Amino acid sequence: MTEIGKNAFLECQSLENISFPKSISVIPDSVLCGCCSLVDLTIPDSVTEIEHCAYTYCNFKSVVIPDSVIKIGGGAFLECRSLKSINIPNSVTEISNGTFKDCRSLESITIPDSVTKIGLAAFAACTSLESITIPKSVAEFGKSPNDGEIA
Repeated sequence: MTEIGKNAFLECQSLENISFPKSISVIPDSVLCGCCSLVDLTIPDSVTEIEHCAYTYCNFKSVVIPDSVIKIGGGAFLECRSLKSINIPNSVTEISNGTFKDCRSLESITIPDSVTKIGLAAFAACTSLESITIPKSVAEFGKSPNDGEIA
């Protein structure tokens, strides 16, 4: 299998674990949106893109994004309210609009020097976030592009 369809597991509220094959390169739009019983997530090293709202409303506590990921779409982790920490790999250059919006348990995030753009409301309502270091490489922060992504 090389592809998973958008919304494939949308609102599978009892889904507790999932393993994607190492042959996929894109985690599609809303693929696990609303899978509120999902607490563990492993993203294969083959993945280069996490699309729009891929993991919205999931309950994992931490996520490891592999170095292969180049793009994280808007709202990808929107309202993942149990997410406490996340490390963004050096391969990522942009954190899109609303990517971590309303992740109320998020305490720490590591943003690498490779990131040059942080979108509108990327960390809005992250009420537990105690500190964040924005690298000097970020040239654009919180602007509202007309790209249709979560804001």
